[in-house]
Amino acid sequence: MEDNKEVIKEEVKQENNREVKKKSKKKIIITIVLVVVILFLLIGGFIFYHGRQLGTLIAEVNKISNIQIADENGNLAENPLDMEIKTKGSYAVIEKTFKDYMSEVVTSTQNLLKTFGGEKMADFLTIENIKEDGPDFTNTKQEMESMRQALDDFSSTVDEYFDEEKLLSKIDDKDISEYYKELYKRLAVDEESSKQLKENMEKIEDSEKILEDSLVYLEKIINYLSDNKDYWKVIDDQIIFTSQDKLNEYNEIVLDIPETLQ
Repeated sequence: MEDNKEVIKEEVKQENNREVKKKSKKKIIITIVLVVVILFLLIGGFIFYHGRQLGTLIAEVNKISNIQIADENGNLAENPLDMEIKTKGSYAVIEKTFKDYMSEVVTSTQNLLKTFGGEKMADFLTIENIKEDGPDFTNTKQEMESMRQALDDFSSTVDEYFDEEKLLSKIDDKDISEYYKELYKRLAVDEESSKQLKENMEKIEDSEKILEDSLVYLEKIINYLSDNKDYWKVIDDQIIFTSQDKLNEYNEIVLDIPETLQ
């Protein structure tokens, strides 16, 4: 009888051990499942975050590339660049670097447009300006000097704005990893944007040439009138020369229009 009790006890003990092992396995399986679920959630969150940030960054870069500083009539746009940073973390550093760069371009270009804007240069040769500011043309010469200085300032900085190496180097001193620096560089200069940079540079050089030629042309006319103020006067809203030789020289200057202005 005692032997039977011992056998039963041993069987119960073994059964309890099996139950404990089963429960331990269940705990291990549940733990593994939870870890896998958490990992999937973390990975999903990581992908979602970076995907969203990258998408927003690309959208902002595209907006920057297509901003209109002024309309076809030269009228300046108000606040053409949205400087609000829409991304976060290292993406925000990239976005800010892009926008700071473009802000410099916009400011420099707008300053030039303000100086040359409207009909300022054409107004120099109107009969109203000649009567009001002639024969010495003090104000006109000051304005033309301001225009020349603005053009020189713009010319000295525009090369930097459209130089690929300098554009790419804007990110080098930023406190972000190499991955994000490379991302900036891929977004800044790809095959299409590199082509666009060169085209824009050519257009700017053409525009600078036109402005320079216009200034030289106007300076020749104004300087001739001021240097020979004793030989002309305004009568019935017309410039009348008292010397035929001076009139001939004046006409030669006026008719010598640069090719870029023809």
